[in-house]
Amino acid sequence: MGVNDSAKVVGTAVGSELLGFKKGVIVIAVFTTTGAVFGGGGVSGTISELAKGLDAYSIGIILFSAAVAVTLASIRGLPISTTQSIVGGLVGAALTFNLIVKWEILFKIVLAWVLSPLLAAFLAIMVYEVYVKLFKKIKQIQLLETMYKWLVFIAVAFSAFNLGANELSNVVGLMEAISIDGSFKLVLSLTLGFGALTFSHEVIMSVGKRLTPLDPLSAFSSQFASAMAVTTANLFGLPVSSGQAVVGGVAGLGYHLDNPINWGLIRSIVLSWIFAPLISGILTFLLLSLLP
Repeated sequence: MGVNDSAKVVGTAVGSELLGFKKGVIVIAVFTTTGAVFGGGGVSGTISELAKGLDAYSIGIILFSAAVAVTLASIRGLPISTTQSIVGGLVGAALTFNLIVKWEILFKIVLAWVLSPLLAAFLAIMVYEVYVKLFKKIKQIQLLETMYKWLVFIAVAFSAFNLGANELSNVVGLMEAISIDGSFKLVLSLTLGFGALTFSHEVIMSVGKRLTPLDPLSAFSSQFASAMAVTTANLFGLPVSSGQAVVGGVAGLGYHLDNPINWGLIRSIVLSWIFAPLISGILTFLLLSLLP
C-alpha cells in the first residue's frame, strides 16, 4: 500500500516539483497515522461487516492476494487500488465458503468506485477556476510561490489523512474482524511511509508526470479535489481509492485545460482497476480451495 497508494498522495506535488520526495514521505507517515486513528471508523466498520464469518487464516490469505495484485501493478508503475483488491479478496473468500455475500453493501462500494473519480474531476475544475481568479490579482511572484507551496502541502496532508482514514482502514477493518486492535495502526502507517520511500518512484511519475503536464495550481487543484471526493466517501463509510480520485482529478482538469492527455496510460490504469479485484478474488478463491 505504501508503494502504490501513498505514492498517489504525493504524486502531483512531487511531479510538479513543489514538494521534495523525502518531505512528502514524512507528511505521509504523520498524516496517515492521524487519519487511521481518528478518521477511519466508518470505513473499517464496513470492511468488518463484509469479513464476518472469516477466520484469521482466511483474512491472511485475502491480504496476501491483495498484496500480490498491488505489487504486480506497482512493478508496471500503475496506480491501482488496494481497496478494490481487498474487497475482491473478501468476495472470493465468501464464495469459497458459501457465505452470504452482502451484495447491497458491495453495490454501494462499486458505485462509489465509479463516482469518486468523476466527482474528483468535477471538483478539480471548480477549485482551479476559483483559485486562478484569485491568483491573477496577486502580482508578487515570491508571494505566489509561497502560496503555491503551502497550498500543495495542505492538499498532500489532506490526502494523506484520507489515505489513513479510508484505505488503511480497509486493513484495520480486517484486523478488527478477528478482534485485533491497538498499536498496530501506528506500525501500518510507518510501513506506508517506508513503502513510499523505497519503491514508489514509478507510480509517482505516472501520476505526477506521465498522465498530463501539471503546473503548481493544477497540481494543487487535482490533489485537493481528490481528497474532497475521498472525504465524501468517508462520510458514508465507503471504502474507495484515493488513486482513482487522483487520476480522475488530474485527467479531468487536464482535459478541461486542453492539456495533452496520455490516454494509453489512462486505459492501462482503468483496466488495472478492473483486474485488481478479479485477480485478488480469484487468487483468494484458489488458495483457500487448494491449501489445507
